[in-house]
Amino acid sequence: DERLTPIVKEILSSVQENNETVQLQLNIKGYENRKDPKMTKDIVFPYVMRRDPSCAVIGNETIRPIAESLSIPFILSSDYEGKAKEAEREKIITKYKYFILCADYQKSFNLREILKKKRTHFMCPVAEKLPELYESLLNTYRLKVKDWFALSFPVGHCQMPVEHIVANIKYGVQFVADNLKKGPQNIKNCFLKRTTGPNIQVY
Repeated sequence: DERLTPIVKEILSSVQENNETVQLQLNIKGYENRKDPKMTKDIVFPYVMRRDPSCAVIGNETIRPIAESLSIPFILSSDYEGKAKEAEREKIITKYKYFILCADYQKSFNLREILKKKRTHFMCPVAEKLPELYESLLNTYRLKVKDWFALSFPVGHCQMPVEHIVANIKYGVQFVADNLKKGPQNIKNCFLKRTTGPNIQVY
């Protein structure tokens, strides 16, 4: 905390935009992209790490009031059925980064298309579970390791209390270390940066 707190304060002191994200980058050693299998893991942080998660809900009419009460953009699947709506479906998939897929989403949207566009999805078969799922989504980052040499993910946004960002950083580093072959020994160094700021070395 003694090391991280002043660095986070420094990063936040020159914020230009309210929605800027704080990113953590870990450079890894002892791994080879060709030899070591890729990894996909959900990191569930102790605090929210995104101000605007760029998320939409797709489902049937029963989902609409719940999505609207949470102020999440809602897409009625029956509005996008058929070949004629293909371009509109594509536009929606391109627009958002995260999708919560509820009952009847598959009537118009194909999961394969969502995955092809490298979008992250969360399944929500029970409408009543949507608030709980959305709450956890705000704290969740799906880490998909393609390049072992540098792992990067958000740990907070610039409107958060410093101590919440610090807690997320510590949790993120520990989570990655726990999933590496030799734990912390595989972490070469660690940087923090704001969306528009320079890299600051932490470790």
